[in-house]
Amino acid sequence: MTAGPTAFLRDADETESFAKALGILCKGGERFALSGEMGAGKTTFVRGLASGLGIESHEISSPTFTLIHEHEGRSEGAHSPRCLVHVDAYRLEDPSELDELGWSDILQQRHNVVVVEWPQKISGSFGESVVEMELFHVASESDGLAGREIIFNSTLPDELRRQLFTSCRTCQRELHAGISSFPFCGNTCRMADLGNWFDGNYSVSREIEEDDLYDSDLS
Repeated sequence: MTAGPTAFLRDADETESFAKALGILCKGGERFALSGEMGAGKTTFVRGLASGLGIESHEISSPTFTLIHEHEGRSEGAHSPRCLVHVDAYRLEDPSELDELGWSDILQQRHNVVVVEWPQKISGSFGESVVEMELFHVASESDGLAGREIIFNSTLPDELRRQLFTSCRTCQRELHAGISSFPFCGNTCRMADLGNWFDGNYSVSREIEEDDLYDSDLS
């Protein structure tokens, strides 16, 4: 596994799309620590993650006054139903408060996908194999437009990294799964690739499944 990928997310739509792609890939048992200043887009990100787990995104709100929200998802493709556990630790005074809410049981349930906002408040209570992410307000280096950047501050499993970050299949430009034309950088490259299909350069040996849409190596 390798660490440190980043993605520039131009707006709320790209933020949700990137997080939805991550949610689709979750099998259950994943733990995400989501940091970022107020207004950085943490709740927007969680809405996208929820959508990828088969949960209506409008159900997600910042649980600042309710420490833990649990949202049951539906079956998606080959996945059995998963549950999103959304924690906002901003007002947590002591990590021991989590024990009263069944925190240990939550972490042990393999169908739970747990995401914690303000994870520094529960340092040491999240266990191992935590994917650490941080959101920042930034401006694009290419055109100066305002957006946000997500940085993975811990190791990201190779399977997730490979399907969330790739190169355009036509021009090899670096891309992330929040871009609407993913895994192409735009319609020009998508149409150029379509030409390869018409020319018979590609073949399909089995029925395409939903997860294949996020497999950057599928050709």
